[in-house]
Amino acid sequence: MKSIILAGGVGTRLWPLSREYYPKQFIQLDEKSLFQRTYERSLRLSGSNGIFVVTSEIHQYLVQNQVEELGQTLDDEHLLVEPVGKNILPAITWALQRIRGMDGNGTAVVFPSDHILGDGALDQIRAAMPLAQDRLVTFGIQPSSPHTGYGYIKPVASIPGGFIVD
Repeated sequence: MKSIILAGGVGTRLWPLSREYYPKQFIQLDEKSLFQRTYERSLRLSGSNGIFVVTSEIHQYLVQNQVEELGQTLDDEHLLVEPVGKNILPAITWALQRIRGMDGNGTAVVFPSDHILGDGALDQIRAAMPLAQDRLVTFGIQPSSPHTGYGYIKPVASIPGGFIVD
């Protein structure tokens, strides 16, 4: 399994700590940044040769430095630097095209670099591998209240290992 880490963004949600040139995923809130925790999570699923990071020109050196702080290296072919940010779907598509060009096939998991996931999430991702062979798999959490900023997932039919969604 390959891991795609989305490490763009302009740092508006945690202002004034987070800024355009130093967005929240790179801020070290304790010993490590959210990006570093995401990279470590990806290592557990993909190994260092299976990680691809999509970022902007202004953040590419933050990415490289934070990976090096973890004692790792990120090859240039695995660091995808967008000349212009176009949002999440184009970033994922570009990374998948790069993976397909290098590997021919394969399964990839996409991680935003500013999310916090527990170890149970990795178990769920691994368990979803059979579904991911011929389907797009999405994960969600049960919301505690409605919010216009959420994207909602509506299950309509149960299948082994998950649900078909509407």
